[in-house]
Amino acid sequence: MNTVVIGGSSGLGLEFAKQLAEQGAEVLVTGRKDPKAKDIRFVQLDLSVPDLAKRLESFVKELPKVDLFIYAAGYYQEGRVTDLSEEQIEEMINVGGRGLIYGLRALLKKQADLPELITITSTSQWTPRQLEPIYNFVKAGAGHFTNAMAEDGRVAKVMVAGPAGMNTAFWKHDPERDMTDMLDPKWVADQIMEARKQDYKYKYIRILRAPARVEEVETR
Repeated sequence: MNTVVIGGSSGLGLEFAKQLAEQGAEVLVTGRKDPKAKDIRFVQLDLSVPDLAKRLESFVKELPKVDLFIYAAGYYQEGRVTDLSEEQIEEMINVGGRGLIYGLRALLKKQADLPELITITSTSQWTPRQLEPIYNFVKAGAGHFTNAMAEDGRVAKVMVAGPAGMNTAFWKHDPERDMTDMLDPKWVADQIMEARKQDYKYKYIRILRAPARVEEVETR
């Protein structure tokens, strides 16, 4: 099985990659820094570039047929809409939204169908927060876009997984943040991998903390 994890060089994306590689899958991860993980191929891919559509087309062109496409790219952004610069807004939309859209578009144009798609969002997909307006926007958009792709006959199996805060480098910008109840990314990956074993066309799960638990919101 050929797997591509966009945003798989750290955190939850890397946990997916490690588990899939251990199961014998051919795994390629993208990001800015090579995780140097065993049996995992790395390709540097910056999603903040202005010519993102062309960059993703070039990237996809070099891939073998992909069986599982995981979109786990993302970073945290805080600030009211008037506090953020145009560059900050555009970068967040690229990484959280356009990367998914153009990546999947290029993949379907190349290989005509995709056996499985998993998109990682967050609690910000459904919980509005004053200091996360653009982050809210991209996570909600990514979730709904992925839901729509389940209605596209070319994608056989689709999952949206929205985890709460995880104990990863995602929060390195905020050393004062309380990490006590944050989720272990390996545990989160375990829950998603278990959920994907089931038979479905579309599945949407929320992975929450305090206590750590999985809520199945919709399956069809």
